[in-house]
Amino acid sequence: MKPLRTLIKLLITLVVMVVICLAGTNLYVLHRTKGQIISLSEAKDKGAQVIVVLGAGTYPDGSPSPILAQRLQTAVNLYREGAAKKILISGDHGQVHYDEIKSMRNWLRQHQVKAEDIYADHAGFSTYESAYRADAIFSVRTAIVVTQPYHLPRALYDFQSRGIEAWGVGAAGNSYPGQTGRTIREWAARTKDVIWVTTKRKPTYLGPKISLEGPASATDG
Repeated sequence: MKPLRTLIKLLITLVVMVVICLAGTNLYVLHRTKGQIISLSEAKDKGAQVIVVLGAGTYPDGSPSPILAQRLQTAVNLYREGAAKKILISGDHGQVHYDEIKSMRNWLRQHQVKAEDIYADHAGFSTYESAYRADAIFSVRTAIVVTQPYHLPRALYDFQSRGIEAWGVGAAGNSYPGQTGRTIREWAARTKDVIWVTTKRKPTYLGPKISLEGPASATDG
């Protein structure tokens, strides 16, 4: 009986530690980034180098999911209002038959964004990797980051951890089907990204630097 009580106490201690870790890292991320979430009208005055759109799911026909379409529409609104002259799309193009970048680029072109203003990061496999590569590959120093409101604090934390002065503009919609699950996962993801930032985890791929002052065609992939 005594070994069982000891095991139960150990399990309770572990659960408490996990809860404290999750709560602590989430509060830290939320507190650190709360002043950096702004409106579209405020974004116009920041003089940002680039608008960064984070990737999300696409359909088999190559069209963006509603979540991704809202991010792209927000980026177009910012672009038209002059918040930045360039857009960096960062998403998953790790497989031949799955290409978030192509979907994002096509959507932007269909909405009158100039091809020469669209730069692409094909290895943005996670929010953390998109931020890491924005710094390491594209030398981004100031950015307007676009994603859904629930995701913005972690995105901003990741970009700021790379020394990028970043502001976030929330894309419309925080209530898509399955949102409860995404919100729960986001709590765990914030803790994961704090750990990755602390341990200076490398992204899946790096590579040669690409200048946002050079031709966007260099990122066609």
